[in-house]
Amino acid sequence: MKLILLLALVPAAFGAGVVLTIDAPDTGISGLAFGSGSLWAVDGTTSYVYELDPSNGSVQSSFFFPYGVPSGMAISGASLHILRADAGTYYGYVYRYSTAGVYQSVYDSTC
Repeated sequence: MKLILLLALVPAAFGAGVVLTIDAPDTGISGLAFGSGSLWAVDGTTSYVYELDPSNGSVQSSFFFPYGVPSGMAISGASLHILRADAGTYYGYVYRYSTAGVYQSVYDSTC
């Protein structure tokens, strides 16, 4: 009984729970980030990066990531950081792009 009561209080303490669900823009999303007013998704199957409208999930822009299979992403200011970690290893490379999809630089993820 106490566990049920505790679980019932969690949504009240942290908000309304799920507010919106959206369809994924592709088949194998391997990373998500939120920044610059957009939701960003990278697909580990097709290697595309998508900018999504967070209010409805519509694709605003996309670009191809040509450096292998992306396995994650983050955003910092106006830069996307896309991780490519090779299978079976503990290291990889991070590719920095502008939010317009322009390549900026690459750095080793072990730094």
